[in-house]
Formats: sequence, structure tokens, C-alpha cells
Amino acid sequence: MAKKLLIGIFILLGVLESIGQGCSTCRAQIESADGSSLSVGNGLNTGIFILMGVPYVILFLIFRKPIVRFVKGYFETTPS
Repeated sequence: MAKKLLIGIFILLGVLESIGQGCSTCRAQIESADGSSLSVGNGLNTGIFILMGVPYVILFLIFRKPIVRFVKGYFETTPS
């Protein structure tokens, strides 16, 4: 029991440490900006969109056959 508790504490501390790291792309954009341009916001928004879209692309690649089967079945049974 003590071993499981100790492992749980180490995992929790590791998660808390990793939360504060920050995104390296965001940090690089902010450090390289001169502060007077809007390129910082545009760069950060682009990075956020890329980070948001990648999981959906990966999920689609993994589950593409069931998705295509579902869509084909839906349009075959829907009256026109």
C-alpha cells in the first residue's frame, strides 16, 4: 500500500511540474517579438490552431474506416 502511495505522489509531482513548462513555440514567439507588431498574436493563434487540429487528424486516421462506414450507412438509409 505504501509503495502505491509513493508512486502516486511521484506521478502527481511530475504532472504538476510539467504543467508549468509552457509551450516552446509560444515562448519563442514572445521572446522574438519587438512588442510593437501584431505578429505575436498571429503567430500564437497559428500555433494554437495547429496544436488543436493535430489530435483530430490523428483520430481520423486511426478511425477512418468506421467513420466512412457510418457516413455511407447514414446516407443510404436517409430518404431523399
